[in-house]
Amino acid sequence: MLMRLETALGCEGSTQKMLLLSKPKPTTAKPNAEVCELEAQTINFVVGYSGSTNSQGALDIALWMAHQTRLVRPQRVVVHVVYVVDKTRPKTIANADRVLWQARCLASEWRGSLNAHLRVGEVATELSQVAEELQAEVLLVGCQTTNHRLVKQLAHQTPCSVLGLPQ
Repeated sequence: MLMRLETALGCEGSTQKMLLLSKPKPTTAKPNAEVCELEAQTINFVVGYSGSTNSQGALDIALWMAHQTRLVRPQRVVVHVVYVVDKTRPKTIANADRVLWQARCLASEWRGSLNAHLRVGEVATELSQVAEELQAEVLLVGCQTTNHRLVKQLAHQTPCSVLGLPQ
């Protein structure tokens, strides 16, 4: 998916810049019945979303990836937008509804499945928990470098690869 995006944008090497943290999903040999059941499962992409320009870019990439995946895979593909309210800043809860509505509006343009999640706590911990609960394929954030504080925190917690925005 990322290679197709790179080709479409004409930006050689941009996919390497987007991969902020690589954690391939473990593969195990499954009997045929389990493989068939696995094929029917939902593919989940998780996006850390704050309403910022960078998080909107991450959501756009997730929606594009979901659209491309739907074209070639039989499974249902769902983008999960996660807005995390810092528990030390209760005023941001009022902002959450507006931010999640904004994400739903962006998703409607792609006509894709989108679930919005509101979590309270530490951003990296909450994003990692959602990714783990959903067995997400990938977690997308609005960061542009592996040196970003959030990416460093996710490195110790998240069960899946983390993608960001190319510089």
